[in-house]
Amino acid sequence: MSDYNPIAFDHTHVLYDPNDILGLVSVFFTLLPIFVMVFYLSWFLLTREIQPVVIVGGHIINELFNHVLKKVFRQPRPAFHENFGKGRIDANAPPQTIFNSLSYGMPSAHSQFMGYFMIFWALTICYQWKGLNTHKKVAGCLTLFGTTVGVVSSRVYLWYHTVEQVAVGVSVGACVGAVYFIIACLARQYGLVGWVLNWPVVKYFYVKDSFYLAPLSFEDEYRDMMLRVAKSGPQKKRN
Repeated sequence: MSDYNPIAFDHTHVLYDPNDILGLVSVFFTLLPIFVMVFYLSWFLLTREIQPVVIVGGHIINELFNHVLKKVFRQPRPAFHENFGKGRIDANAPPQTIFNSLSYGMPSAHSQFMGYFMIFWALTICYQWKGLNTHKKVAGCLTLFGTTVGVVSSRVYLWYHTVEQVAVGVSVGACVGAVYFIIACLARQYGLVGWVLNWPVVKYFYVKDSFYLAPLSFEDEYRDMMLRVAKSGPQKKRN
């Protein structure tokens, strides 16, 4: 710890040792949840599928649950980041009493995020994507597991959490992901999702629900596009 002299990664508040290659890799893993949320937003805007909205709803519930648990356990972060999330009255004053959940480390929010992410998507791959063979399903689940391990390990490596805090975070997130997956399936089965899709404002933006049927490959999309072109008749020649 005495040789650890971290700096903030560009445009973020993540501290890491610029001379440590594993520290740099850990930074990108620890930022992965942000990249995932950007992906969800892009996915919805480009495809108008309701599925990313459903998934993000679970992430929000998971995050709120994390805030509640942190307030209950009130376990501090490791010593190096013990002042994380604490305010100061002035520059020379000691840290104020902890006032928000960012100051607590149990359970790790990043790990809980990834626990939800891993289980929800693993269940989606295994039980909803009928078009995938066993090898592709196993590969997908292993990829989810590997990225989760990377994020969880980064939180410990960068001294933001203890092993116990990330272990509890992943476990809680996995439970939330499994329960929410079942709720989402029931909501679709009993027509709740269809009811939302019939809202005038939802229809106005052409929001649809086709993602859960099966993932389309580039080949499938290309074939569908060529069929539409063929049905539309010969195209006019360009001048």
